Amino acid sequence: MTKLLISCVGENNKEFHFRILTLFKTIKAFGGNLAKAKLLANFVNDVDKTIAKSLERMGVVVKIVRPYNKKLQRHCNKIRMLEIDEEDYDVLVALDCDTAVSRDFSAEISTNTFRRCDSLLDPLDIYQWEYLYSYFNLTMPEDEKKIHANSAVLFIPKKYVNNLRNAWLHYADLVTNTFFSNEQWTEIGLHKYYTDQFALSLALADQKIDISLLPAEFNIHINGSYQSWAEQLHPYILSYHHNVTHDWKLKTTGMTIPDQYIKKVNDMLDH
Repeated sequence: MTKLLISCVGENNKEFHFRILTLFKTIKAFGGNLAKAKLLANFVNDVDKTIAKSLERMGVVVKIVRPYNKKLQRHCNKIRMLEIDEEDYDVLVALDCDTAVSRDFSAEISTNTFRRCDSLLDPLDIYQWEYLYSYFNLTMPEDEKKIHANSAVLFIPKKYVNNLRNAWLHYADLVTNTFFSNEQWTEIGLHKYYTDQFALSLALADQKIDISLLPAEFNIHINGSYQSWAEQLHPYILSYHHNVTHDWKLKTTGMTIPDQYIKKVNDMLDH
């Protein structure tokens, strides 16, 4: 059986405490074979002791990581997930912590193939992407869906982890230092919130890592609006971002089948 390491990175505050607890609770409740994986929660700078104990009772290893250079967008700290002490794993499953696992997706994981979601929201147009890749003398993917690397859900075979980590951080620094340096980079710099995704896109090209896109069931976003394309999809993962009620439940969307999974998650959170 494939040995999985499931990891996330979060801040030490109430919002991220909820996110990280919810992620691992849903893995245990709905993840099937995923519940047998090695589980790792990374916290930036510090972690509340009560939260750490709650995670450890679930079998989650808790680790404190340092933030990167202050110039980098805070999201770039997710690259810390690729700094792994654990040797006994085949695939790193690197997840954003504002995700809830709604069913077992272990059958979609390959020990040889890098997999990620399609990017539903693209901050740049095709000409800006062409400029970005060419600026660093990299070949842009021919498949338009592979140009912009969404970093929320990554299945990374162990053979890629170390080199990808180095390349990802390298391009995060390069991109950050180049923002606003000319007219084109000023336009790109307006979207510096996406620095980690720009850098991952470039790092994958640099390392010549071919990727396989995950199905749409991995990319269902709870953004408060109805998404007709997802109406009948059975999600593997729910990405909820800030769409949480005042009493710490995931907001429903109006999408028939996804909302059934949201209800299951919310019912689990009551217990």
